[in-house]
Amino acid sequence: MRAAPAKTVRRRKLRLADLKSHESLLANDLKGDPRFRAEWKKSAVGRAVALKVLQYRAAKRLTQEQLATRLGLRQSAVARLELGEVTPSFSTLVKLAEGLNMELLIDIKPGRLRSKLVSDAAERSGAKLSTAKGSRVLVASTT
Repeated sequence: MRAAPAKTVRRRKLRLADLKSHESLLANDLKGDPRFRAEWKKSAVGRAVALKVLQYRAAKRLTQEQLATRLGLRQSAVARLELGEVTPSFSTLVKLAEGLNMELLIDIKPGRLRSKLVSDAAERSGAKLSTAKGSRVLVASTT
């Protein structure tokens, strides 16, 4: 007895132009899901610090293990820090500044007030995010 021929599935070619950007996917999630939006805003400081740590590690071509050694942390702690899901403690921020020999600035200000303490260079180079209540968070560093 012969088996029936397998069905040929015609696949549609996927074009790059058909893909949605990260920004549009994020905008949809932020607009449509209040729980996601609240969690996203809550993790603003952690994500900003994570971005600076990742930029530093990439610029210096370090592995997470090498960075952990410099900071006196475990590799898993560096991995969690780079995820940006948790706001780092003050002691972790001190370890970052001292271990990486960098100035680390975190500026949190309510609403639309203009910063009086932050330089224009920090404003340009820093990671800017906002909190659930609309305050602005700026994390800047020297490398």
